[in-house]
Order: sequence, then structure tokens, then C-alpha cells
Amino acid sequence: MARRGAVRNFETALGAIGVLALIITGILVTGWNPIPKVSGDVTDWWEKVASSSGKLSEPQTLWTDRVGGQPSAAVIAGDAVVVQMRGTIEARGLRSGTELWTKEADWAAVAGDEANVVMIVGRRGKGLEALNPSSGTVKWKDGAAVGAWTYRDSVLVLSCDGLTDCALTARAPKDGAQIWKLALPGIGRVLAGANNDLLGTRLLSGTYDDAVEAMPGGIPAMLGFPIDQRVQVVDTLTGKRLRTEEPTTSSRIVVVGGRVLVSTAAPKDGNCRFSLEARDPATGKAVWRKDGYDLRTSSGAGCEQRRDPAGADTVIAATRGDNREVFLSPRDGRELFVGAPGDTLVAADSQYGLIRGADKKTLQVINLTTGKTAWTQQIGEKADVAITRYAVLVNDTGAGTLKAYKPDSGSLRLDAKTTSDVLGVGPDGLMISRGRNLGFLPFS
Repeated sequence: MARRGAVRNFETALGAIGVLALIITGILVTGWNPIPKVSGDVTDWWEKVASSSGKLSEPQTLWTDRVGGQPSAAVIAGDAVVVQMRGTIEARGLRSGTELWTKEADWAAVAGDEANVVMIVGRRGKGLEALNPSSGTVKWKDGAAVGAWTYRDSVLVLSCDGLTDCALTARAPKDGAQIWKLALPGIGRVLAGANNDLLGTRLLSGTYDDAVEAMPGGIPAMLGFPIDQRVQVVDTLTGKRLRTEEPTTSSRIVVVGGRVLVSTAAPKDGNCRFSLEARDPATGKAVWRKDGYDLRTSSGAGCEQRRDPAGADTVIAATRGDNREVFLSPRDGRELFVGAPGDTLVAADSQYGLIRGADKKTLQVINLTTGKTAWTQQIGEKADVAITRYAVLVNDTGAGTLKAYKPDSGSLRLDAKTTSDVLGVGPDGLMISRGRNLGFLPFS
């Protein structure tokens, strides 16, 4: 066996020498260079080679083109798609891929809905501008802005004259008309930028999280602003600051579903003991209380609570004392859904909850209003899932497939062979990318 291996190695070496001789001869005789010229860095050249070796998907995207930077997310706004990159945003025709406009940006986000969609673009020291997604023209601006939170029905603009003198202004996405204005005491400047985390819920599923979070949602009735290690509770309808809550070392305070939710975790007998209390945001009085529900906010031997609960504004995910996973209503504490033993809650928005069965291959979609099963679907054992306003996405990297289903009925909207990432989701399809190449993949 050793002699046979040595012979193979000798033959391999001879072959390599022959190939090298052919290359050298080609260079001397014809001037042919087998190594292409590299413009820019080697990584950029290799990315071009790798991405040109295949399509973004099968079926193919309507168009495929290359953007100037690494895209992080895309938002489909009418007949345009706005692609976010570090330091730049770029708009393209949704169905043509034609570049419409570009803009430098330190931070950016999308607000509004349908005909009132605007791109909020911020520059340090220069405030923000609200741009028309199709033309890039300025619809309104706020020169004092240092940050913003964007929703389908409003834009909350943060402006600060100094380190502590900050104000929060609610504006209409369409024209920037002021709805209300509120002083925010404390060092609010730490929240500068686009859609900085507030004290509410986080996504239950991390699949395509940048694409999901880039889509503006409806503004919650109450928001919790983390300033000076306290929680400023703001009524988004009236613009009033209702109260200030101060968490302890064993508690986590968030504002969800119009309630101030206080999750307490204390170590006892080597475990964490959990209690959950919902308070009225105006009076601070307890509305409901439950013991033994783990919101997955704590970690470590000391049961330190470092994360917000998972879910959406109208639903939170928890684990009961009997290890069954449940969806809870933050407003009244009701169990909206109780999983069977072995079920795992995997994603949720304000309307639907997604559950992976104990067999790991069954996806169950629950209507959170009725508590009943909307539909079920067989999926790959290791497939990742996400839910958006327009589609439930099932990404099976092992099989190289991406499927999209209607959230209400489960009807199949897309069945594609792809290993590309999803940058954005719209009513008619997906923006997908590989490296700096991207394209629009329409639903069937």
C-alpha cells in the first residue's frame, strides 16, 4: 500500500509539472495570463468569480445586478425597492432592476404604507430627510433629528439640543406633519440612529431577521424608552409620558400590549423561580399576575435578566412550569395557545404563531385571535422559519430550498431552489442576494 501511494504521488507531481510547463509556454509564446487582473482587493475579485458561477435561484429572478456595497436589507415600496448598505442606500426599479437613485446615509429606515411610504435617511449633524422611494426627491425634513423610529402610521423623531435636552416628535409619514411633541428627560442621545431597541419584545425567530425588521409595522399603543437605566412609558396616541419604572437586579421591565410587564427571576435551590406581573401604564397598579412562566429573559446562575421577551406587541412566548411552551396575551395574561409536550414555539407576529411539532417535521400555524390551527405543513427537520406580513418563509439549507406560504391559508406562494439570502419581503415577491449580487424573485 505504501509503494502504491508513493507511485500515485509521483504521478501527481509529474502532472503538476506538465501543467506548469504549459502555463509558462503560453505566457512566453502568446502573452496569455491565466490569472485575471484584480481590480480592488482580492476578496472582491473572488466574490465576482464565485457569484458568477450560478444563478441566484431556480426559478430565476426577474433580474440580477450587482450593488456597490454589501447589502444588509431591502424594503419593497410600491414599484421600487430600496437597498440598504453601510453608508449608502440605493433604489432600483422592482421589476427592472434599473438604478433609480443613491444617497449617502449614516442610518436609514422605511416608514408609511402603500402610497405614503417614505425612506427616512439620516446624516450625523444634518438631521433627517424623508424621500420618495421611486424618485429620491425630498418630501419633508427635520434638521434637528438625531434618530427615528419608523412605523406604518407614524415616524417618531428624536431631537437633542444637548446631551440631555431631548424631545420626541410624532410625525405623519406622508408630509411630516407634527402629531405631538414630548420632552424626554435624561440622556436620550444614546438612542440616536434608526430604530434603536426599545423595551418591548424581540423576534422569536432569527431567520432573515434583518429583512423582517426592515419592514415597518403598526405603532404599539405604548412604548418603553430605556433612558438612564429606567423605563420611560410613553402613550403613542396622545404623546404623554405616563410614568417612569425602575427595574431591580432581579427584574426586567418591558412595555408590551399596552401593559408594563415586570418579569422577576430569583435563584432558589439551583433553579430560577419566575413570576410575571402586568401593570396599568397610567396608574402602575397590577392588572394580572402569574407564577412559574419563564419568558426566556434570564441566564446564568444568578438568573440575571439581560434580554427582552420574544414575541410581538400582542403576544409573548413563555415556558410553563410543566415545560410546555405557550403564547400569552400581555394584556390580560390569557394563554392564547398551549403546545403539546415536545412542541417548540419558533416564530410569531401579532396575528399568527408558528409551532414546530415534537417530530421536528410538522409546522403548525395558529391564529392567535381564535387560538385555533390555521394550517399545518410538513417541513425539513432542520429547516428555519420566519413570518412576515406577506409570507411564512421556510428555509431548508440542507435541501437548498426556500418556500413561501400565505400566512392565513398556507397556500404555496413560492417554491425555489436557492442558497441565497432573503433581503426583503413584499406583497408580490422577495428580494434575494448572494454577496453583492441581488435580484427580485416574484411569487408564483
